[in-house]
Amino acid sequence: MLARRQRDPLQSLQRRNQELKQQVDGLLFESRLKGALEAGKRRDMYQRCIQLKQAIDENKNALQKLKKADEPAPVGNYYQKKEEEHNLLDKLTHQLQELAVSISRENVTEYEPFFFLPFK
Repeated sequence: MLARRQRDPLQSLQRRNQELKQQVDGLLFESRLKGALEAGKRRDMYQRCIQLKQAIDENKNALQKLKKADEPAPVGNYYQKKEEEHNLLDKLTHQLQELAVSISRENVTEYEPFFFLPFK
């Protein structure tokens, strides 16, 4: 039986970043729906913001540790692709930060200010 070819590390991170982007986009869409301002839904959205932020941070750390030598085959424009992925993660972080701020404005005392800590 043939073994499945393992993905290249950068390609795996790119796929995970796209999954995270879809989740953030879905959360942003949901936040604009009627009824999204109910206290329970706000709390759930805020928790999802925290979870997505943690996943994004994990991907940022993995991306920073990634080296061109880790790739089993040559990758064209490796550093440019890596920079684009980093920029995407920064954009997602910013979107989550804005959403968390808008959610927390509704009830400031209910939420911890996790996005107001300095970013790496």
